[in-house]
Amino acid sequence: MSEPLEQILSLYQDEHREIANVDEPQCSLVLFKQADKNFAFYGSQIKEILAERPVSWVPGCPPSLEGVINHRGRVESVININQLIETTGQEVPGKRTILIGRGNKMQSGILIDKLIDVLDVAESLIHPAADNLSAAMQKVVVGIVPVGHEYFALLDLNLVFERYLETSGYDSLA
Repeated sequence: MSEPLEQILSLYQDEHREIANVDEPQCSLVLFKQADKNFAFYGSQIKEILAERPVSWVPGCPPSLEGVINHRGRVESVININQLIETTGQEVPGKRTILIGRGNKMQSGILIDKLIDVLDVAESLIHPAADNLSAAMQKVVVGIVPVGHEYFALLDLNLVFERYLETSGYDSLA
């Protein structure tokens, strides 16, 4: 140990204090870009991350439904969240990623422009969402997370799926 650290520790020992090792609660986040904006999902809500694959268009579906894919022998819907979070769709160079997410009411693939990272962050770093977000964003954003020099809007997948069901007309079928 370095000498200054030894001195500090000896002061605590002399005062009969215990040095507490505090583990701060962590949560896993999946960070991504959508229309050049930063977003994140709770890692616990994302079951798999897939390289883009062909998505089959389904006639008569709402614009927020990109289509369906065959994933491990199952037909899986793929949602394009641009309309749900009020971002403009744009041609993205390179391959996009599909996140397989599972919420309380449904499971679906979510087409994202670019996966950035999957990392653990301290829960104390998640700040409440700002009041000046658009009405659509206020329905799905649950917090803001600083990562490095950037900020990410934390989306709750259950709220995204609820918004999808509301805007697609499927909510009235239940």
